[in-house]
Amino acid sequence: MITILDKVKNTIDRHHLLEKGDRVVVAISGGPDSVCLLHILHRLSEEYEIHIYGAHLNHNFRGMEAQKDAQYVNKLCEELNIMCFIKSMDVGKYAKDNGYSLEEAGRILRYQFFDEVSDRVGANKIAVAHNQNDQAETVLMRLLRGAGPQGLSAIRHKRDRIIRPLLEVARKDIEGYCQEYSLNPRIDHTNLQAIYHRNKIRLELLPYLEKEYNPNIIEALVRTAALLKTDNDFLELQARDSYNLLKKVENDCLYLPILGINKLHMSLKTRMFRLAAEELVKKAVLEYKHINSIIELMENSETGKQLMLPEGIVVSKSYNQLIFTLKDAEEDNAYYYMLNVNDTTYIPELLGEIRLKLVPRQELAEIPRETLIKAFDWDKVKNQLIVRNRKPGDRFMPLGLKGHKKLKDFFIDLKVERGERDTIPLICDGDEIMWIVGYRISEEYKIRKETNTVLIVEFIKN
Repeated sequence: MITILDKVKNTIDRHHLLEKGDRVVVAISGGPDSVCLLHILHRLSEEYEIHIYGAHLNHNFRGMEAQKDAQYVNKLCEELNIMCFIKSMDVGKYAKDNGYSLEEAGRILRYQFFDEVSDRVGANKIAVAHNQNDQAETVLMRLLRGAGPQGLSAIRHKRDRIIRPLLEVARKDIEGYCQEYSLNPRIDHTNLQAIYHRNKIRLELLPYLEKEYNPNIIEALVRTAALLKTDNDFLELQARDSYNLLKKVENDCLYLPILGINKLHMSLKTRMFRLAAEELVKKAVLEYKHINSIIELMENSETGKQLMLPEGIVVSKSYNQLIFTLKDAEEDNAYYYMLNVNDTTYIPELLGEIRLKLVPRQELAEIPRETLIKAFDWDKVKNQLIVRNRKPGDRFMPLGLKGHKKLKDFFIDLKVERGERDTIPLICDGDEIMWIVGYRISEEYKIRKETNTVLIVEFIKN
Protein backbone atom coordinates (compact mmCIF):
# COMPACT_ATOMS: atom_id res chain seq x y z
CA MET A 1 0.00 0.00 0.00
CA ILE A 2 1.33 3.43 -0.98
CA THR A 3 1.48 5.70 2.05
CA ILE A 4 0.82 9.42 2.03
CA LEU A 5 4.53 9.95 2.64
CA ASP A 6 5.35 7.95 -0.49
CA LYS A 7 2.84 10.01 -2.52
CA VAL A 8 4.37 13.27 -1.34
CA LYS A 9 7.91 12.10 -2.07
CA ASN A 10 6.82 10.99 -5.54
CA THR A 11 5.25 14.41 -6.18
CA ILE A 12 8.34 16.24 -4.91
CA ASP A 13 10.69 14.19 -7.06
CA ARG A 14 8.59 14.12 -10.22
CA HIS A 15 7.97 17.88 -10.22
CA HIS A 16 11.37 18.89 -8.77
CA LEU A 17 9.80 20.77 -5.87
CA LEU A 18 12.76 20.51 -3.50
CA GLU A 19 16.53 20.64 -3.84
CA LYS A 20 19.31 20.12 -1.36
CA GLY A 21 19.82 23.19 0.83
CA ASP A 22 16.39 24.72 0.19
CA ARG A 23 14.94 26.98 2.87
CA VAL A 24 11.18 26.43 2.91
CA VAL A 25 8.52 28.56 4.57
CA VAL A 26 5.48 26.39 5.30
CA ALA A 27 2.14 28.23 5.34
CA ILE A 28 0.27 26.80 8.31
CA SER A 29 -3.28 27.79 9.27
CA GLY A 30 -3.65 25.11 11.94
CA GLY A 31 -6.15 23.10 9.88
CA PRO A 32 -5.65 19.46 8.79
CA ASP A 33 -4.09 20.21 5.38
CA SER A 34 -1.36 22.60 6.53
CA VAL A 35 -0.64 20.62 9.74
CA CYS A 36 -0.17 17.47 7.66
CA LEU A 37 2.12 19.37 5.25
CA LEU A 38 4.28 20.76 8.05
CA HIS A 39 4.57 17.36 9.76
CA ILE A 40 5.50 15.53 6.54
CA LEU A 41 8.09 18.10 5.46
CA HIS A 42 9.58 17.94 8.95
CA ARG A 43 9.92 14.16 8.58
CA LEU A 44 11.52 14.59 5.16
CA SER A 45 13.80 17.50 6.09
CA GLU A 46 16.87 15.34 6.80
CA GLU A 47 16.40 13.18 3.71
CA TYR A 48 16.10 16.23 1.43
CA GLU A 49 18.55 18.33 3.47
CA ILE A 50 16.20 21.30 3.76
CA HIS A 51 15.47 23.88 6.45
CA ILE A 52 11.82 24.60 7.20
CA TYR A 53 10.02 27.48 8.93
CA GLY A 54 6.39 27.98 9.91
CA ALA A 55 4.29 31.05 9.02
CA HIS A 56 0.79 31.71 10.38
CA LEU A 57 -1.41 34.75 9.68
CA ASN A 58 -4.29 35.50 12.04
CA HIS A 59 -7.04 37.04 9.87
CA ASN A 60 -9.07 38.14 12.92
CA PHE A 61 -12.25 36.69 11.43
CA ARG A 62 -13.14 34.38 14.31
CA GLY A 63 -12.26 36.15 17.54
CA MET A 64 -11.06 33.80 20.28
CA GLU A 65 -11.05 30.81 17.93
CA ALA A 66 -8.49 32.57 15.75
CA GLN A 67 -6.35 33.23 18.83
CA LYS A 68 -6.49 29.55 19.68
CA ASP A 69 -5.42 28.69 16.11
CA ALA A 70 -2.30 30.83 16.55
CA GLN A 71 -1.54 29.26 19.94
CA TYR A 72 -1.92 25.77 18.45
CA VAL A 73 0.44 26.57 15.56
CA ASN A 74 3.01 28.03 17.94
CA LYS A 75 2.86 24.95 20.19
CA LEU A 76 3.12 22.51 17.28
CA CYS A 77 6.18 24.29 15.87
CA GLU A 78 7.82 24.26 19.30
CA GLU A 79 7.27 20.49 19.58
CA LEU A 80 8.83 19.98 16.14
CA ASN A 81 11.64 22.45 16.90
CA ILE A 82 10.64 24.62 13.95
CA MET A 83 11.05 28.40 13.98
CA CYS A 84 7.60 29.94 13.59
CA PHE A 85 6.42 33.43 12.62
CA ILE A 86 2.93 34.55 13.61
CA LYS A 87 1.27 37.81 12.58
CA SER A 88 -2.18 39.30 13.24
CA MET A 89 -3.91 41.53 10.67
CA ASP A 90 -7.38 43.04 10.28
CA VAL A 91 -8.22 41.41 6.96
CA GLY A 92 -11.82 42.65 7.10
CA LYS A 93 -10.71 46.30 7.24
CA TYR A 94 -8.20 45.75 4.43
CA ALA A 95 -10.95 44.21 2.28
CA LYS A 96 -13.31 47.13 2.93
CA ASP A 97 -10.66 49.80 2.33
CA ASN A 98 -9.52 48.26 -0.95
CA GLY A 99 -12.77 46.90 -2.36
CA TYR A 100 -11.84 43.22 -2.11
CA SER A 101 -13.92 40.26 -0.98
CA LEU A 102 -12.84 38.74 2.33
CA GLU A 103 -11.46 35.71 0.46
CA GLU A 104 -9.37 37.81 -1.94
CA ALA A 105 -8.13 40.15 0.79
CA GLY A 106 -7.09 37.18 2.92
CA ARG A 107 -5.21 35.60 0.02
CA ILE A 108 -3.36 38.84 -0.81
CA LEU A 109 -2.28 39.49 2.79
CA ARG A 110 -1.30 35.86 3.38
CA TYR A 111 1.08 35.78 0.45
CA GLN A 112 2.50 39.19 1.35
CA PHE A 113 3.22 37.82 4.81
CA PHE A 114 4.79 34.63 3.43
CA ASP A 115 7.04 36.77 1.23
CA GLU A 116 8.05 38.87 4.26
CA VAL A 117 8.98 35.75 6.24
CA SER A 118 10.85 34.30 3.26
CA ASP A 119 12.91 37.45 2.87
CA ARG A 120 13.63 37.50 6.59
CA VAL A 121 14.97 33.93 6.77
CA GLY A 122 16.42 33.78 3.25
CA ALA A 123 13.93 31.14 2.08
CA ASN A 124 13.66 30.28 -1.59
CA LYS A 125 10.50 28.16 -1.39
CA ILE A 126 7.02 28.66 0.10
CA ALA A 127 5.04 25.44 0.65
CA VAL A 128 1.24 25.64 0.69
CA ALA A 129 -1.18 22.83 1.42
CA HIS A 130 -3.46 22.63 -1.62
CA ASN A 131 -4.59 19.03 -2.11
CA GLN A 132 -6.40 16.83 -4.63
CA ASN A 133 -9.84 18.00 -3.48
CA ASP A 134 -8.80 21.65 -3.84
CA GLN A 135 -7.76 20.86 -7.39
CA ALA A 136 -11.14 19.32 -8.24
CA GLU A 137 -13.00 22.25 -6.66
CA THR A 138 -10.91 24.73 -8.64
CA VAL A 139 -11.62 22.94 -11.94
CA LEU A 140 -15.37 23.07 -11.23
CA MET A 141 -15.25 26.72 -10.17
CA ARG A 142 -13.48 27.75 -13.37
CA LEU A 143 -15.70 25.56 -15.53
CA LEU A 144 -18.79 27.24 -14.12
CA ARG A 145 -17.27 30.68 -14.68
CA GLY A 146 -16.04 29.81 -18.17
CA ALA A 147 -12.39 29.04 -18.90
CA GLY A 148 -10.10 27.60 -21.54
CA PRO A 149 -7.39 24.95 -21.21
CA GLN A 150 -5.10 27.28 -19.28
CA GLY A 151 -7.72 28.02 -16.64
CA LEU A 152 -8.97 24.45 -16.42
CA SER A 153 -5.41 23.23 -15.86
CA ALA A 154 -6.17 24.72 -12.45
CA ILE A 155 -3.60 24.60 -9.64
CA ARG A 156 0.05 23.99 -10.60
CA HIS A 157 2.52 21.97 -8.53
CA LYS A 158 4.97 24.85 -8.76
CA ARG A 159 4.74 28.54 -9.59
CA ASP A 160 7.72 30.79 -9.01
CA ARG A 161 8.79 29.89 -5.45
CA ILE A 162 5.38 28.48 -4.42
CA ILE A 163 5.33 24.65 -4.15
CA ARG A 164 2.40 22.30 -3.43
CA PRO A 165 3.66 18.90 -2.24
CA LEU A 166 0.14 17.67 -1.22
CA LEU A 167 -1.53 18.34 -4.57
CA GLU A 168 -1.90 14.62 -5.37
CA VAL A 169 -3.15 13.63 -1.90
CA ALA A 170 -6.88 13.29 -1.17
CA ARG A 171 -8.40 15.17 1.77
CA LYS A 172 -9.59 11.95 3.41
CA ASP A 173 -6.00 10.65 3.43
CA ILE A 174 -4.81 13.91 5.01
CA GLU A 175 -7.40 13.58 7.76
CA GLY A 176 -6.34 9.96 8.28
CA TYR A 177 -2.70 11.02 8.57
CA CYS A 178 -3.51 13.65 11.21
CA GLN A 179 -5.45 11.06 13.18
CA GLU A 180 -2.67 8.45 12.89
CA TYR A 181 -0.08 10.86 14.34
CA SER A 182 -2.45 12.43 16.90
CA LEU A 183 -1.86 15.90 15.50
CA ASN A 184 -5.31 17.18 16.55
CA PRO A 185 -5.51 20.01 14.02
CA ARG A 186 -7.83 22.96 14.50
CA ILE A 187 -11.16 22.91 12.66
CA ASP A 188 -12.38 26.17 11.12
CA HIS A 189 -16.14 25.75 11.33
CA THR A 190 -16.72 28.39 8.65
CA ASN A 191 -15.33 25.79 6.21
CA LEU A 192 -18.36 23.64 7.08
CA GLN A 193 -20.81 26.40 6.14
CA ALA A 194 -21.90 27.05 2.54
CA ILE A 195 -21.26 30.80 2.84
CA TYR A 196 -18.50 31.14 0.24
CA HIS A 197 -18.56 30.09 -3.42
CA ARG A 198 -15.85 27.46 -2.94
CA ASN A 199 -17.57 26.12 0.18
CA LYS A 200 -20.82 25.67 -1.77
CA ILE A 201 -19.00 23.67 -4.42
CA ARG A 202 -17.23 21.58 -1.74
CA LEU A 203 -20.26 20.99 0.47
CA GLU A 204 -23.12 20.89 -2.02
CA LEU A 205 -22.18 20.50 -5.69
CA LEU A 206 -19.36 17.92 -5.47
CA PRO A 207 -21.27 15.59 -3.10
CA TYR A 208 -24.29 15.80 -5.43
CA LEU A 209 -22.21 14.96 -8.51
CA GLU A 210 -20.50 12.17 -6.59
CA LYS A 211 -23.83 10.67 -5.54
CA GLU A 212 -25.85 11.14 -8.71
CA TYR A 213 -23.31 11.01 -11.55
CA ASN A 214 -19.82 9.76 -10.76
CA PRO A 215 -18.61 8.34 -7.44
CA ASN A 216 -15.06 9.10 -8.58
CA ILE A 217 -15.76 12.71 -9.59
CA ILE A 218 -12.74 14.06 -7.66
CA GLU A 219 -10.31 11.80 -9.50
CA ALA A 220 -12.04 12.52 -12.84
CA LEU A 221 -11.73 16.28 -12.42
CA VAL A 222 -8.08 16.00 -11.33
CA ARG A 223 -7.36 13.79 -14.35
CA THR A 224 -9.04 16.32 -16.65
CA ALA A 225 -6.87 19.10 -15.23
CA ALA A 226 -3.72 17.02 -15.77
CA LEU A 227 -4.64 16.22 -19.40
CA LEU A 228 -5.46 19.85 -20.15
CA LYS A 229 -2.23 20.97 -18.53
CA THR A 230 -0.21 18.70 -20.82
CA ASP A 231 -1.89 20.07 -23.94
CA ASN A 232 -1.81 23.65 -22.69
CA ASP A 233 1.90 23.46 -21.87
CA PHE A 234 2.61 22.38 -25.46
CA LEU A 235 0.52 25.24 -26.90
CA GLU A 236 2.21 27.71 -24.56
CA LEU A 237 5.63 26.60 -25.80
CA GLN A 238 4.54 26.96 -29.43
CA ALA A 239 3.03 30.39 -28.73
CA ARG A 240 6.12 31.62 -26.91
CA ASP A 241 8.37 30.51 -29.80
CA SER A 242 6.18 32.42 -32.28
CA TYR A 243 5.95 35.40 -29.95
CA ASN A 244 9.72 35.68 -29.52
CA LEU A 245 10.15 35.39 -33.28
CA LEU A 246 7.59 38.07 -34.19
CA LYS A 247 7.71 40.66 -31.40
CA LYS A 248 9.79 43.82 -31.51
CA VAL A 249 10.40 46.01 -28.46
CA GLU A 250 11.41 49.65 -28.85
CA ASN A 251 10.99 52.76 -26.70
CA ASP A 252 8.78 51.04 -24.10
CA CYS A 253 6.44 49.81 -26.84
CA LEU A 254 5.90 46.22 -27.94
CA TYR A 255 5.11 45.63 -31.62
CA LEU A 256 3.40 42.59 -33.18
CA PRO A 257 3.09 42.38 -36.98
CA ILE A 258 -0.51 41.82 -38.04
CA LEU A 259 0.49 39.78 -41.10
CA GLY A 260 2.56 37.43 -38.94
CA ILE A 261 -0.19 37.06 -36.33
CA ASN A 262 -2.83 36.28 -38.95
CA LYS A 263 -0.80 33.31 -40.18
CA LEU A 264 -1.19 31.65 -36.79
CA HIS A 265 -3.98 29.39 -35.57
CA MET A 266 -6.45 31.22 -33.32
CA SER A 267 -5.21 29.19 -30.34
CA LEU A 268 -1.70 30.63 -30.76
CA LYS A 269 -2.96 34.07 -31.74
CA THR A 270 -4.82 34.59 -28.45
CA ARG A 271 -1.81 33.42 -26.47
CA MET A 272 0.37 35.95 -28.31
CA PHE A 273 -1.81 38.77 -26.99
CA ARG A 274 -1.66 37.39 -23.44
CA LEU A 275 2.13 37.12 -23.63
CA ALA A 276 2.44 40.72 -24.83
CA ALA A 277 0.27 42.01 -21.99
CA GLU A 278 2.13 39.90 -19.42
CA GLU A 279 5.49 41.20 -20.64
CA LEU A 280 4.31 44.75 -19.98
CA VAL A 281 2.79 44.30 -16.50
CA LYS A 282 4.54 41.09 -15.33
CA LYS A 283 1.31 39.21 -14.58
CA ALA A 284 -1.71 37.64 -16.30
CA VAL A 285 -4.43 40.25 -16.84
CA LEU A 286 -6.33 39.55 -20.06
CA GLU A 287 -9.70 37.80 -20.05
CA TYR A 288 -11.74 36.34 -22.91
CA LYS A 289 -13.53 39.66 -23.54
CA HIS A 290 -10.23 41.54 -23.76
CA ILE A 291 -8.84 39.07 -26.30
CA ASN A 292 -11.95 39.48 -28.45
CA SER A 293 -11.58 43.27 -28.30
CA ILE A 294 -7.98 43.04 -29.54
CA ILE A 295 -9.06 40.78 -32.42
CA GLU A 296 -11.82 43.25 -33.32
CA LEU A 297 -9.31 46.12 -33.26
CA MET A 298 -6.88 44.19 -35.46
CA GLU A 299 -9.41 43.01 -38.03
CA ASN A 300 -11.96 45.81 -38.29
CA SER A 301 -10.45 49.09 -37.09
CA GLU A 302 -8.60 51.74 -39.05
CA THR A 303 -5.06 52.75 -38.25
CA GLY A 304 -4.66 54.96 -35.19
CA LYS A 305 -7.48 53.36 -33.20
CA GLN A 306 -6.72 52.47 -29.59
CA LEU A 307 -8.04 50.05 -27.00
CA MET A 308 -7.75 50.53 -23.23
CA LEU A 309 -7.20 47.34 -21.21
CA PRO A 310 -6.66 46.55 -17.49
CA GLU A 311 -3.50 47.68 -15.67
CA GLY A 312 -3.10 50.69 -17.97
CA ILE A 313 -2.34 48.61 -21.08
CA VAL A 314 -3.03 50.44 -24.34
CA VAL A 315 -3.27 48.50 -27.62
CA SER A 316 -3.27 50.53 -30.84
CA LYS A 317 -3.38 49.64 -34.49
CA SER A 318 -0.78 51.38 -36.64
CA TYR A 319 -0.79 50.38 -40.28
CA ASN A 320 0.42 46.76 -40.32
CA GLN A 321 1.23 46.43 -36.60
CA LEU A 322 -0.39 46.15 -33.19
CA ILE A 323 1.37 48.23 -30.56
CA PHE A 324 1.17 47.31 -26.88
CA THR A 325 2.25 49.96 -24.40
CA LEU A 326 1.36 51.44 -21.03
CA LYS A 327 -0.34 54.76 -20.39
CA ASP A 328 2.73 55.99 -18.51
CA ALA A 329 4.78 55.47 -21.63
CA GLU A 330 2.55 57.99 -23.44
CA GLU A 331 3.01 60.77 -20.91
CA ASP A 332 5.06 63.84 -21.77
CA ASN A 333 8.52 62.71 -22.85
CA ALA A 334 9.69 65.94 -24.45
CA TYR A 335 13.40 66.72 -24.76
CA TYR A 336 15.09 69.95 -25.84
CA TYR A 337 18.83 70.65 -26.09
CA MET A 338 20.80 73.63 -27.46
CA LEU A 339 23.54 72.75 -29.93
CA ASN A 340 26.87 74.46 -30.58
CA VAL A 341 28.83 74.37 -33.81
CA ASN A 342 32.14 72.49 -33.87
CA ASP A 343 30.96 70.61 -30.81
CA THR A 344 29.28 67.32 -29.83
CA THR A 345 26.19 67.14 -27.59
CA TYR A 346 25.08 63.92 -25.89
CA ILE A 347 21.30 63.36 -25.86
CA PRO A 348 20.39 60.79 -23.15
CA GLU A 349 16.83 60.29 -24.44
CA LEU A 350 18.28 59.17 -27.76
CA LEU A 351 21.21 57.22 -26.38
CA GLY A 352 23.28 59.07 -28.91
CA GLU A 353 25.00 62.34 -29.74
CA ILE A 354 24.69 65.18 -32.23
CA ARG A 355 27.93 66.46 -33.83
CA LEU A 356 28.06 69.83 -35.65
CA LYS A 357 30.91 71.04 -37.86
CA LEU A 358 31.34 74.08 -40.12
CA VAL A 359 33.15 73.58 -43.43
CA PRO A 360 33.94 76.14 -46.17
CA ARG A 361 31.96 75.23 -49.30
CA GLN A 362 35.10 74.94 -51.47
CA GLU A 363 36.60 72.37 -49.07
CA LEU A 364 33.57 70.08 -49.26
CA ALA A 365 34.39 67.47 -51.89
CA GLU A 366 30.78 66.19 -52.08
CA ILE A 367 27.53 66.64 -50.20
CA PRO A 368 27.05 63.74 -47.74
CA ARG A 369 24.14 61.43 -48.63
CA GLU A 370 24.18 59.10 -45.60
CA THR A 371 20.97 58.68 -43.65
CA LEU A 372 22.39 60.10 -40.42
CA ILE A 373 24.76 62.76 -41.86
CA LYS A 374 23.39 65.82 -43.66
CA ALA A 375 24.71 69.14 -44.96
CA PHE A 376 22.96 72.51 -44.63
CA ASP A 377 23.42 76.07 -45.84
CA TRP A 378 24.91 77.78 -42.80
CA ASP A 379 24.09 81.20 -44.26
CA LYS A 380 20.36 80.44 -43.86
CA VAL A 381 20.65 79.71 -40.12
CA LYS A 382 19.41 82.74 -38.14
CA ASN A 383 18.74 81.44 -34.62
CA GLN A 384 20.02 79.11 -31.92
CA LEU A 385 20.42 75.55 -33.16
CA ILE A 386 18.53 73.01 -31.07
CA VAL A 387 17.50 69.36 -31.10
CA ARG A 388 14.09 68.33 -29.80
CA ASN A 389 11.24 65.97 -30.48
CA ARG A 390 7.94 66.94 -32.07
CA LYS A 391 5.30 69.20 -30.58
CA PRO A 392 1.73 70.04 -31.65
CA GLY A 393 1.50 72.25 -34.72
CA ASP A 394 4.96 71.45 -36.13
CA ARG A 395 5.34 72.19 -39.86
CA PHE A 396 8.28 72.14 -42.27
CA MET A 397 9.13 72.30 -45.96
CA PRO A 398 10.31 68.84 -47.12
CA LEU A 399 13.16 68.79 -49.63
CA GLY A 400 11.71 68.90 -53.15
CA LEU A 401 8.50 70.72 -52.17
CA LYS A 402 7.77 74.43 -52.31
CA GLY A 403 5.19 74.60 -49.56
CA HIS A 404 5.02 73.74 -45.87
CA LYS A 405 3.56 70.47 -44.63
CA LYS A 406 2.29 69.44 -41.22
CA LEU A 407 4.80 67.16 -39.53
CA LYS A 408 1.93 64.86 -38.50
CA ASP A 409 0.86 64.47 -42.14
CA PHE A 410 4.47 63.85 -43.19
CA PHE A 411 4.73 60.97 -40.69
CA ILE A 412 1.38 59.55 -41.83
CA ASP A 413 2.40 59.69 -45.50
CA LEU A 414 5.61 57.79 -44.73
CA LYS A 415 3.74 55.34 -42.48
CA VAL A 416 5.96 56.16 -39.50
CA GLU A 417 4.66 54.12 -36.54
CA ARG A 418 2.73 56.15 -33.99
CA GLY A 419 4.93 54.93 -31.12
CA GLU A 420 8.11 56.11 -32.90
CA ARG A 421 7.06 59.67 -33.76
CA ASP A 422 7.80 61.20 -30.36
CA THR A 423 11.32 59.77 -30.33
CA ILE A 424 12.52 61.08 -33.72
CA PRO A 425 15.01 63.96 -33.27
CA LEU A 426 14.34 67.26 -35.04
CA ILE A 427 17.30 69.56 -35.76
CA CYS A 428 15.92 73.11 -35.65
CA ASP A 429 16.94 76.70 -36.38
CA GLY A 430 14.94 78.22 -33.54
CA ASP A 431 11.39 77.14 -34.33
CA GLU A 432 12.16 76.13 -37.95
CA ILE A 433 12.74 72.42 -38.59
CA MET A 434 15.90 71.86 -40.65
CA TRP A 435 16.08 68.07 -40.54
CA ILE A 436 13.84 65.22 -39.45
CA VAL A 437 16.73 62.95 -38.51
CA GLY A 438 16.70 59.74 -40.50
CA TYR A 439 14.09 61.04 -42.96
CA ARG A 440 14.22 64.41 -44.77
CA ILE A 441 15.93 67.80 -44.63
CA SER A 442 14.14 71.09 -45.27
CA GLU A 443 14.04 72.64 -48.75
CA GLU A 444 14.85 75.98 -47.12
CA TYR A 445 18.26 74.86 -45.81
CA LYS A 446 19.60 72.83 -48.74
CA ILE A 447 23.03 73.57 -50.26
CA ARG A 448 22.85 76.04 -53.17
CA LYS A 449 25.38 77.43 -55.67
CA GLU A 450 25.69 80.60 -53.62
CA THR A 451 26.30 78.77 -50.33
CA ASN A 452 29.57 79.90 -48.71
CA THR A 453 29.69 77.84 -45.51
CA VAL A 454 28.29 74.37 -44.95
CA LEU A 455 26.99 73.03 -41.65
CA ILE A 456 27.55 69.27 -41.31
CA VAL A 457 25.22 67.61 -38.78
CA GLU A 458 25.77 63.99 -37.78
CA PHE A 459 23.68 61.83 -35.47
CA ILE A 460 25.80 59.11 -33.83
CA LYS A 461 23.89 56.28 -32.15
CA ASN A 462 25.82 54.89 -29.16
